[in-house]
Amino acid sequence: MNKFFPSINLLFLLILLISGCAEEKFKSNTELKDFQDHSRKIAAKTEKTQLFNSILTAPPEETEYLLGPGDLLTVTVFETEDLNAEARVSSRGYVSLPILDRVNVLNLTVAETEEKIETLLKEKYLQNPHVAVFVKERISNQITLSGSFNKPGTYDYVSGRRLLDIIAVAEGLTDNAASLAYLTREDPKSKNRQNYIVDLNALIKDGDMNYNVAISSGDVIFIPEAGQCFVDGAVRNPGIYPVRGDITITEAIVLAGGLAGYADDDKIKLIRYIGKGERKIISLSYSELQEGLGDTIKLQDQDVIYAESSSAGLFSSGMGFSLGFMGTGVNYKNPSK
Repeated sequence: MNKFFPSINLLFLLILLISGCAEEKFKSNTELKDFQDHSRKIAAKTEKTQLFNSILTAPPEETEYLLGPGDLLTVTVFETEDLNAEARVSSRGYVSLPILDRVNVLNLTVAETEEKIETLLKEKYLQNPHVAVFVKERISNQITLSGSFNKPGTYDYVSGRRLLDIIAVAEGLTDNAASLAYLTREDPKSKNRQNYIVDLNALIKDGDMNYNVAISSGDVIFIPEAGQCFVDGAVRNPGIYPVRGDITITEAIVLAGGLAGYADDDKIKLIRYIGKGERKIISLSYSELQEGLGDTIKLQDQDVIYAESSSAGLFSSGMGFSLGFMGTGVNYKNPSK
């Protein structure tokens, strides 16, 4: 009987040791309702200050190309070949054409340019002229890509391209790209700037081509970096994970490989910094999170999810048995270390 006493004593000491190791790292300091109320206020404030003037509910159509400096035009007058010409738009927006001398075509569409030349020819030279204008080189207009593109910068505008084409031109998005794209477009006539928000999750993940918006010359497309959350404690892969769209606390735990075997399922802590050195901490049950509560809690940038360890879990996960010459022994390694 006496030979078992050392093992029993060791077990007792290990239990005491593990109980100390499993002490809660973070104490809850607020109720779930108060936390959710604060989250709604923050979300409303963010929406008010960050959303553009209009949210994209239907994709804007590509605006018709407007002529500008550097564009090379081919002008065909069907009534006489002598009036045909190839002319480049000057820095002030003029083209030089036979018998008409200089014609201002700045910010005109191709159709408007054709009509203008026909009118000028009809006034002095031809009874019923028919003119066709072709833009041989489009140089005047560009698009600007900034933010989380692999190759942000200014690119020549090519008509007919849509958002996915532009993302491909910039060699895709960075790993920490957010789930929203902000598109700014200037009306060439009024010079007013119209802003849109494009849901990249709906476009890229869900394949909703309604969000594959047509790109116009002069567009500015900005994709910010996603926020970050920290998942730590009794999870399989603790680390930093991106906060894209409406990521939930349950999804963040899944990204971290799920709970470890020594986790305390009833003590999942969500820690949020609210400013002025203060943090709100709530304690959640993992079973409640899986039953739907987790879907109601959206993570914010810099949130921390911490899975506390349980004494029993640490003990069962770290406990081992060894049979040796001196009899049955017990060894233990803390799995959280």
